Amino acid sequence: MSKMLLYKSSTCTRCPIATFILQRVLSTMDLEYDECVTEKHTDSEADAMAELLMLDAVNTPVLVAGETVLKEEEALKEKLVREAVEKWSKTGLH
Repeated sequence: MSKMLLYKSSTCTRCPIATFILQRVLSTMDLEYDECVTEKHTDSEADAMAELLMLDAVNTPVLVAGETVLKEEEALKEKLVREAVEKWSKTGLH
């Protein structure tokens, strides 16, 4: 069962917004945030920052939903998040 990954930082002002949007999208699809998402904290998990760099990203938030990667401002656009979650949910990876 592959969860979506949400890369966050405690100093990022956009991360709470990205989390809220993702929670809202999931709830409208009758999916539970905790069951579908693993949060990766780049400022407290050493491997999380390395993973972020491998995704060619240096800033948070970053949402990885299966094959879809939404970086920074993209992760704040509900339409893009919804499309990514819908695609992820159809893959059967969750």
